[in-house]
Amino acid sequence: MKILVTGATGFLGHHLTRKLVKDGYDVRILKEKKASLDLIEDLKLEIIEGDIRDFEVIKKAVRGCEIVFHLAALISYWDKLNPLQYEINVVGTENVVGACLEEKVKRLIHVSSTAAIGTEPKGKLANEKTSYNLWDLKINYCNTKYLGEIEVKKGIDRGLDAVILCPGSMYGAGDIRRIKEDPIFSKGILSLFYIKGGLAVVDVEDVADGLILARKKGKPGQKYILASENLTFFEIKKTISEFLGKKPPKICLPYPIFLAIAHISNWLAFLTEKRPKITPAMARFNKIYFYFSAKKAKKELGMKFRPFEESIKKAIDWYKDNGYL
Repeated sequence: MKILVTGATGFLGHHLTRKLVKDGYDVRILKEKKASLDLIEDLKLEIIEGDIRDFEVIKKAVRGCEIVFHLAALISYWDKLNPLQYEINVVGTENVVGACLEEKVKRLIHVSSTAAIGTEPKGKLANEKTSYNLWDLKINYCNTKYLGEIEVKKGIDRGLDAVILCPGSMYGAGDIRRIKEDPIFSKGILSLFYIKGGLAVVDVEDVADGLILARKKGKPGQKYILASENLTFFEIKKTISEFLGKKPPKICLPYPIFLAIAHISNWLAFLTEKRPKITPAMARFNKIYFYFSAKKAKKELGMKFRPFEESIKKAIDWYKDNGYL
């Protein structure tokens, strides 16, 4: 069976691609021209180079594949990248859906995010039926991932067999983006603080397993949340700090101060043209409790989840082994 994976060079993508190759599948990947193959260079793969925004390239990549895993996306909370983020997360998904319909793919597995679901009042877990209600926060990442889901649902309405997976915040080995962008890994002053709010977290390998299970067991047109635990930002930072051998943050930074710092960081980024560590959109995201239930994925897909501490240990060990720490 020939399978296409978009986003195969990324954090989740390289874990999924390794599992598919190990299971004996014939794997083709769509690789963006500048993307590094470092995480999967030892694998035997068919590689098509091209841009997710180019429909003809996507048709070529999809042609002859029975299954498509669509992972390619741009994670960013920097307004400067909003137009590009829309093109990749929304137009790119529209292209994948259109190509899958034209080439009569048997199943599309689309990776969305819990950030595309919405939230419930504090104390209640959101689920797959929760209505998207984040427009007022003006967080482009959330909005574009939600709009990407809409493109998949349009394809489903036209007869496409597709399943949507919504992972929480992923942790584990090989997350190069996080080590570069998350202040907790730096020696800067921001590593000393935490803020209110929280996230649903999940091990990246569990998400890769969930994608494979969705291909086999997912019900057509359904959406599944993949999340192991719901943790406050303090709990997340405390666990990471312990594995780093650092003291956990002790000061809760009030949201207005955090937002002001984010605006200053954004202004400095405008002057230096360097990607900021924190942004106003990130500040708005972090004041919310993004807590979710994975009950449906456990019941229908048979999902099992690793504890957060295990994910962090693997992440820190990988960073150390590869010279990042």
